[in-house]
Amino acid sequence: MQEKGLGVGIVGTGFMGSTHANAWAKVPYTKYIAICETSPRMYERAEELAFRLNAKLYKSYEELLKDPNINVVDICLPTFLHRDYAVKAMEAGKHVLLEKPIALRLKDAREIIDTAKKTGVKFMVAHVLRFFPEYVRIKYLVDVGAIGEPRIARAYRYSSFPAWSVKGWYGEHKLSGGVVVDMAIHDYDFLRWVFNDDVDRVCALAPPPEKKVIKEITAVDHGMIILKFKKGGIAFVMTSWSYPKGYPFSTYFEIAGTNGILHVDNKITAPLRIAKPDLYEGRQVFWQDPYYLEILHFAEHIVEGKPLRVTPEDAYKALEIALAVLKSALEGGVPVNLPLKEEVIP
Repeated sequence: MQEKGLGVGIVGTGFMGSTHANAWAKVPYTKYIAICETSPRMYERAEELAFRLNAKLYKSYEELLKDPNINVVDICLPTFLHRDYAVKAMEAGKHVLLEKPIALRLKDAREIIDTAKKTGVKFMVAHVLRFFPEYVRIKYLVDVGAIGEPRIARAYRYSSFPAWSVKGWYGEHKLSGGVVVDMAIHDYDFLRWVFNDDVDRVCALAPPPEKKVIKEITAVDHGMIILKFKKGGIAFVMTSWSYPKGYPFSTYFEIAGTNGILHVDNKITAPLRIAKPDLYEGRQVFWQDPYYLEILHFAEHIVEGKPLRVTPEDAYKALEIALAVLKSALEGGVPVNLPLKEEVIP
């Protein structure tokens, strides 16, 4: 295979796996696609996806890793499987794109990162919020001083419970970490990026088991979170799976500085707005598929050597924040300092 011809193996054909597969098919560097689905209940969906993309279909991960045409593995599996699948791919000499979060335990995240370094493969965790055009624009405007020095931020991310997940793994505390880990990690990562700073303390509240909206699950279903950054910035994050069935996935973000405020709302047609003294206006942002942009970015990193927008250490620190938040929530809102010195999920 030519260096600029990427052979890609996508593992998992759920919502995210199918989204990634469709994006890889549009990337100009992609010359070969294979799909791996080991769950019998997903075979029909996997066959349809493979047929549409003219991709080879594997029902064994080991067989996919033996395919000499594949030099990139894109892992879109439940979080509790990430370490084993990522390490095996790296040890087989494959570059790895891994869905967020990187893992559920700090030791597993570190093992993945260390294996990537040891084997010399390229590795990125798919923190896709850094590729949403409106969020990229916010980052740019903050960096050029459009609102002065950033001081305070708010982020909201909420929906009904994702009951479609395979075997309901999202609802299991030990398999997903709950909403404050799995979903809010998008905002923790973006906040680190936009503040250009690390979190040094968190405080979080979540409903106790008897007060959960979704009583059938063991995972946290709602969280209200404060993040304190080293340079003094403060952020509030609200995240929830406790909204009624069918409620639309909703997000809102705002960041205030010494000379203005920016906010973005996924429910309005001009999602990015800026407010400054004597100015309040909406700004259109040209929409592009963030999943395609993310995957194209990783392909360019492999082929052209372009620097990663999301480094492995970024993914580790986002997980560390998420686990500190979970620890605080489970302990009734007790503040937790970072760096985290213990595992939170056994």
